[in-house]
Amino acid sequence: MKVRSAKQNFSPPTLQVIAEKAHVSRETVSHILGGRLSGRYREETRKRVIQIAEQLNYRPHRGAQAMKSGRSNLIAIVHFGAGIEAAHKTNLELARLVNERGYDYLAMDRNWYGGSMERTLEEIIRARVEGVLVSHIQEVFEDEHIERLQRFGIPVVSVNGVHRRKVPLFANDAEKSVKALTRHLLDVGHRRIVQLIASLEGLDLERVPAVTGKVDGFRTAIEERGRWILTDEEKFFSGGIPWAEGAPGGDVLGVTIQQNRDLYDRVDKPVYRFCDRLFPTGELPDAIVCMNDLYALEAIAAGLEHDVRVPRDLAVTGYDNDRMGEFPAFGLTTVEQDIEAICRAAMEALMTRIAHPEEPVADRFFESRIIIRSSSGKAKSRGFR
Repeated sequence: MKVRSAKQNFSPPTLQVIAEKAHVSRETVSHILGGRLSGRYREETRKRVIQIAEQLNYRPHRGAQAMKSGRSNLIAIVHFGAGIEAAHKTNLELARLVNERGYDYLAMDRNWYGGSMERTLEEIIRARVEGVLVSHIQEVFEDEHIERLQRFGIPVVSVNGVHRRKVPLFANDAEKSVKALTRHLLDVGHRRIVQLIASLEGLDLERVPAVTGKVDGFRTAIEERGRWILTDEEKFFSGGIPWAEGAPGGDVLGVTIQQNRDLYDRVDKPVYRFCDRLFPTGELPDAIVCMNDLYALEAIAAGLEHDVRVPRDLAVTGYDNDRMGEFPAFGLTTVEQDIEAICRAAMEALMTRIAHPEEPVADRFFESRIIIRSSSGKAKSRGFR
């Protein structure tokens, strides 16, 4: 005897099946489950139809609904799963706000689509989404992709990303935050401070405020009291560490060091690799300013391997206030973004764009909170060899 599989036996419930079980017409079921005309019917009838639909695990066909109503009630959240906690928090907050406004969301991590923006765009357009929130994606979401979505009448808003033509950006004020963080390090006596960043080579610097803002903030704070240098990792080591060879201990010197961008794109221990080269030389700075908390923890980890203790021998700061940094073992000084305010403003902007496509929406930048913990401890009066 041939046995049919469960998959072969299963067929999704239809409006007609629900109507037969509820002893009402198919039109009545459609009106009640559609919501807009449900008020025509008695409460008893509505409850019976909804209960049967839930028992049968009925799910409306989104494509059919979209074609019928002209709306999908769907917002796409396009993000990049780089393993950064702040990005994860942002995506969760955006999803919550989308639901709060009565929409469903389509979460699209570019890693799921093989890194292909074309596949991502095709899925967005096929789903007939009503708007797109782009979260923490830098160079990969280009003007041509935005223009393609706009040709289909799909508005786009950017969260903590890059400046894009005709796309409002909502982000934290990175320049102001890093300026305050660097001033704090100087105030507690640190004089030789290193900032580690991904290489700026090949970037359109006017478009990446999350990166250039951190560099500008660091530079401004340093130049208020001393000298600032921009270099790359290989020149830093091959040309001689700037404060070595009898550099005066009292002068303020800030060095922004560009590292291999591929290491940052892959989240492949760029700060750990740098510290693993620097610490054996014994020519330590007073402090290292990292682009985020994950990279700051890499500096602390490298220190444990080389007997460089934080903050005994070296101060370390991060950015984004990841939960790991709260533990007393790390006590990481960091910056906390107002993620809720940023996401709420972005959501409001998207709602405006959906309702009034031609209405201009300006970029907005939000202040962050500096969190001082033990990792930025006061500098000792040690000299520099």
